[in-house]
Amino acid sequence: MRRVHYSNNGHREETVLIVNDIPEQLGLMDSLLRKAGYEVITAGDGHEAFDVAKDKRPDVVVSYVPMPRVNGIEFCRLIRQDSVLRSTPILLVSARRRDTESVIEGLESGADDYLELPFDSTRLIAKVSRLLERSKLEANYRDLYRDLVEQASDIIFTQNMEGGLTGINAAGAHFLGVGPEELLGMRFTDAFKIKTQDSGLTGTFKQLEPHDNLQFRTADANGRQRWLEIVTSPTKDRQGDTIGLRGVARDITDRKQIELALRDSDERYWRLFESTPQPMFVYDEETLTFLAVNKAAIRTYGYDREEFLSMTVEDIRSTEETPALMIKTPTDIDEPLISSPWRHRRKDNSIIYVEMTSHPVAFKGSTARLVIANDVSERKLLDEKQLSLHASLQQSAMEWRQTFNAIDFPVLIVDLEGHIKRLNQAAEEIAGLDAELVAGCDIADLENSQPWKKASELIKSIRDNDGSSAAEVKDETNGKTWAITLYLIQEFGSVGERAILIAQDITKRTELEASLRQGEMMSLLGSLVAGVAHEVRNPLFGISSILDAFETRFSDRTEYLRYTDVLRDEVGRLTVLMEELLEYGKPFKGDFYKLSVDEVITKSLRSCLPAAEVAQVSLVNNIKDPVPKLMVDRRRLSKVFVNLIENAIQHSPSGATVSVEACEVHESQQRWIDCSVKDCGPGILDEDKPKIFEPFFSKRRGGTGLGLAIAERIMGEHGGKLIAGNNPVAGACMTARFPLPPEEEIVDG
Repeated sequence: MRRVHYSNNGHREETVLIVNDIPEQLGLMDSLLRKAGYEVITAGDGHEAFDVAKDKRPDVVVSYVPMPRVNGIEFCRLIRQDSVLRSTPILLVSARRRDTESVIEGLESGADDYLELPFDSTRLIAKVSRLLERSKLEANYRDLYRDLVEQASDIIFTQNMEGGLTGINAAGAHFLGVGPEELLGMRFTDAFKIKTQDSGLTGTFKQLEPHDNLQFRTADANGRQRWLEIVTSPTKDRQGDTIGLRGVARDITDRKQIELALRDSDERYWRLFESTPQPMFVYDEETLTFLAVNKAAIRTYGYDREEFLSMTVEDIRSTEETPALMIKTPTDIDEPLISSPWRHRRKDNSIIYVEMTSHPVAFKGSTARLVIANDVSERKLLDEKQLSLHASLQQSAMEWRQTFNAIDFPVLIVDLEGHIKRLNQAAEEIAGLDAELVAGCDIADLENSQPWKKASELIKSIRDNDGSSAAEVKDETNGKTWAITLYLIQEFGSVGERAILIAQDITKRTELEASLRQGEMMSLLGSLVAGVAHEVRNPLFGISSILDAFETRFSDRTEYLRYTDVLRDEVGRLTVLMEELLEYGKPFKGDFYKLSVDEVITKSLRSCLPAAEVAQVSLVNNIKDPVPKLMVDRRRLSKVFVNLIENAIQHSPSGATVSVEACEVHESQQRWIDCSVKDCGPGILDEDKPKIFEPFFSKRRGGTGLGLAIAERIMGEHGGKLIAGNNPVAGACMTARFPLPPEEEIVDG
């Protein structure tokens, strides 16, 4: 006897039993399957392998066919006859090609697959893997079936061909009051104490065709008489041979008692039939003719008894539908049929909805059915109304959600603790979170910024403000201004109070209002300044003329020179002031042409070179890429850059550098070109920034305070902005921001 050998590489739990009397083939298959990750058991012949299989319970068997003592075919039969090993998958291996007889004989003896030598290693592993997977699936199905059987309320059992029980579920054991193990091996008729003369069963159970059924009377564990209905079907092995049967027994005592009660007392039946408040009638299953109707049917349908008995069931059905009465029972079992609500027509042609239950009866020698019709018209109409209302509510909810999400500003529903209950799509975009993540959160937790911070404050004080609050707040981080409105609401059926929070971005409106106020002020100031400049200009011209005549008359008197120089400087300063006042008050004509801003900047730098040389300041043009052409007023735009560059020169120390840069930025869904003039001076104080563009505001000795006011006004005429700021390191940064037209307009230009 060959020694049994075990090998395991520790990777998988599946065990393969290899049976082969040729050591070389045995070792080859052992090595291949071990490398594939299986635990391997080997044996030299079928007799030895059967003992090993009963001991180790392998997951799959690979057996050589020609072997001494017990060959592979006989070994298959031994496995299939064993109650424990019968489901183990078997792969037979033969060295003979096209061995059709061995293949057929092996499969008939219970083999699951066949492999010929020589074989490819991958093919062996694939077949083993496939057999294991199929075995797992079959095991899962068996477990699932076993669970379903155990949980079933009906009695389910199996028995062998000799009539002995091989299995019964918990429902059957409970019915008999005996443990399942005690029932195994007993005959079904003995276990259920069936009396053949009472039940109509003769002899023992043998092979039955599916859907055959029998009824019998027996006693349960408590001694009560019960009626059972049994349906059996054959069970077969892998070769399709019948090895027993499977049966399902259902307790039909209640139904049977009703049938017996109806059968035993015709008089009581007819009294019940006539007095029942629900419509009842009997009709012939073959001709569909009414055989009997009760008073409730006459009252409900409007026909008298003679009219009913001359009609068929087709006469009361609605023409739009097939009558439920014509639906026949699919089996020979006398069981009630319950139909869904159907439309029936009354004598006055009005339609009613009825729900019917029908029972097979024998009536005056005819095969008939007893029908109980329950008028459910009111319930049907109520159901239809509820369905219509539900559909209407769904439509309203959908329209409300669409409207809610179509609002282009944030709208939220919150409780008075600040928790968000619902929000629209605009609020989701502002919060940067999905509605599912935001719902239930505290509004103060969204961001420590506006409008949420101010909204949280308003919610806390809403009860003190008669149920509504409103406020405007500016977000200093992005410059946006928000109008926040809060309304207290009381929802019908809701628990606790809630409020509607509306946050509108009014940045453009506030900027427009500020611009209008600034424009009105500047217009009035400009008119005043222009009038004053005009009135002062003539006397100033006279003073200048007298000074010219005085210098000509007393040119040889050097003692007057210091006085005339001072007068000349002051007259010049006043002249410059008058020119700036006139420029500030001059109305805008809009003489625009398309040209590149960097050309204007280059000419402005050239104009400021003499002043830079005097101040010993370097001018640098850092604009590398070409700036798109824009519609600008060349003369007035030059004043902007000349003013900015001269201011930068005046505030820069000797040896410093004034640079000009340009770049494209995106803000508020708009593309802009920023042209920045940067100096190395002391920069702009934070308290001076709000007043820096106001007329006559200047901290430079001798400055008029009109240069930046004029520059800002010109930038406004071009639809742009003048922005005052400081460099990250040192010095001021004045930025002229121009709006860029859409891409296609730039290309076309």
